[in-house]
Amino acid sequence: MPDLNIENISDEPSVYNKTDLPVCGRIAVYDNMRSIPRVIDFRHNTVKTFIDEVPQKIYALSHELGGRMPYTILKEVVENLIHADFKDIIITILDNGNNIIISDQGPGIPDKEKAFLPGYTSATSSMKKYIRGVGSGLPIVRETIVFSGGSVDIDSNIKKGTVVSLKIVGEKRTSVRPQDKSNSISIPEEHLKNVAASLAASGENAVSSVEPVMATEKKPPAQAVEEYSIKLSIRQKKILSLMLELEESGPAKIAKELDFSLSTSYRELIFLEKLKFLAVAASGKRILTPKGKKYLEYYSNSF
Repeated sequence: MPDLNIENISDEPSVYNKTDLPVCGRIAVYDNMRSIPRVIDFRHNTVKTFIDEVPQKIYALSHELGGRMPYTILKEVVENLIHADFKDIIITILDNGNNIIISDQGPGIPDKEKAFLPGYTSATSSMKKYIRGVGSGLPIVRETIVFSGGSVDIDSNIKKGTVVSLKIVGEKRTSVRPQDKSNSISIPEEHLKNVAASLAASGENAVSSVEPVMATEKKPPAQAVEEYSIKLSIRQKKILSLMLELEESGPAKIAKELDFSLSTSYRELIFLEKLKFLAVAASGKRILTPKGKKYLEYYSNSF
């Protein structure tokens, strides 16, 4: 589990002395840097619901813009906010969802280099009720994001606190040359003259011009929207998102990554398999089906 604050803490943060502490924050979504961002406020009544739901929210919003940030990275960094006592959380989504900045007003990180080394942690026993607290999170974040062609940077906030910037390379979009509304295929003028001359020589009516060949507009097959509007729980959506990253996995791995019990993980996998969102591979592990990928795409676009 990620552990950002490296220095020892003698006193337990106030967050752990309250059973129903609300965790509040704000998400700023930039469609582009020339416009005012969309601002989304969030408030969760418990630490657990915050840790469970906010990564999913960020994932959906960023992927709605075309982002490729893996869910696991977002979850690890959001969990790190426990070291900042969840003070003044601001989450910024930029660059078509491929640059996500998470900032706080906590105590900050004295040694940012050690934060990326396994085993360095300041997690207290109270924090470990919610996180692993073994100093594994940021090393996982860095390895995962670098493998995906991205980067992670940690810096100090303006007065106090920490700013974590996650960047990943977006998919290259092939530029499409604008076409005429008629979708007609362009025929060289010289070719038209040759055709007209041939028609005249054969006695055909050369006055009738050669009609442009119309390109048949291919319409996508009608999608049964009902298939993809099935209401899944947040836990089930997390499993599908994680399966997209892992390619194949079993109930034990899912339970470990998402902090579910093994029985819960197994039950949810069976349920998603019945919906044909998952299938069993030759290895015996589950894989995400094309239908499952389509559901995630539909869900992200409809968030």
